[in-house]
Amino acid sequence: MQLASRKNYEAVVAKSVESFATWRNVPAPKRGLVVRDQGNALREKCEPLGEMVSLEMGKIRAEGIGEVQEMIDI
Repeated sequence: MQLASRKNYEAVVAKSVESFATWRNVPAPKRGLVVRDQGNALREKCEPLGEMVSLEMGKIRAEGIGEVQEMIDI
């Protein structure tokens, strides 16, 4: 496993701050549509994503799918 260097970390944080400055200027209804689209994409792939979560985290399949469903609900 390779950890990020301090330089990489600082670049990611700087990009996050820059992206937030843009995102916060997007009108709330448009931001809501993006969030809805993300939820719909998760719904379409809920089972395969849940299976991946179960393999990665050592959970049973139902728990993995439950984790994905929780992301959708949020």
